[in-house]
Amino acid sequence: MEPSAAPFLSALSSTEFDQLRKALAERYSDAKGILGSQLGEFVRQHLTNPDLKGRFGGLKDFVSHYFPAEVVWRGRQGLDDLYDISFATPSSGPDAGTWQRVPPEPSAVLWSAVTNPSVNVQFAWSGTEQSLNQASAGVPLTPNLTAVDKLTKADYHDLSTAFVGSLESIDDATRTQLVESLRSNAEFTNLLRVKDLLGKWEEFRINNAIRVFGDRLGASGAELAVVTRWTEALRSSQQLARSRRLKKAPPSLAIQPSQHLANREQLRNGMPDSRAVATKAMEFLSDSELRNLSLPLGAVMRAIEALIGRS
Repeated sequence: MEPSAAPFLSALSSTEFDQLRKALAERYSDAKGILGSQLGEFVRQHLTNPDLKGRFGGLKDFVSHYFPAEVVWRGRQGLDDLYDISFATPSSGPDAGTWQRVPPEPSAVLWSAVTNPSVNVQFAWSGTEQSLNQASAGVPLTPNLTAVDKLTKADYHDLSTAFVGSLESIDDATRTQLVESLRSNAEFTNLLRVKDLLGKWEEFRINNAIRVFGDRLGASGAELAVVTRWTEALRSSQQLARSRRLKKAPPSLAIQPSQHLANREQLRNGMPDSRAVATKAMEFLSDSELRNLSLPLGAVMRAIEALIGRS
């Protein structure tokens, strides 16, 4: 449920999201260093409208919004992005059809499982073992377990409504706009961004998502000290998930255009360095050419002319 930093012009339907998530989980259950061009092509094959750039701002914004814990940007390889992908949820594996104890420790996967309604996981509290347990959705409760409901879409709608009601520094027109936008999560998020309220909403949403799950854990029979430990673990899990998304590439992997232009745009017999040409040529490529990672001769020639003209 972590929103993207870029405005979404459209949103995935529940059916489209579920189908794409299943396909990604089957193709990339646990993969490292997947090229963005490869991942983007696979994602587009499973969308009704494959225009990632036009609909979502690009692959990077798309995965950070819909799969923040499962698909993590790790850096660059040449002109392409690299992603680490893992769809191993807390209930995946050979024992996915049974209830298992959840380790009481921070985990980006735990945060996604608790707070993302689309993750196929359910939770329950064991009074006899004093432990939080999880299983795939649909696995029946055993007699010693009490269900602990995770966050749902209805919960997030309620949180959005409560957030709008808590705002004191907005005018009536803005409040009305926000209330009307609640019918669409994408519309609500975009309006918050325009009104410079997205940061406040993020803090409100995270704090209250943790509170709601903690309240439900307490209602299931967990003692206050146990609830406190789990809410602290959830907060640390959220921070871990966020740090994974924002993790920067090692210097050896990241392309630094300004550094390359400073260090490499040295003319050799009147011609600029090939890496500088490639970097400059990116400015002349169409979206389709970028997706195919091709450098047409015309773009290369224009890049060479621009670089020679600046030297």
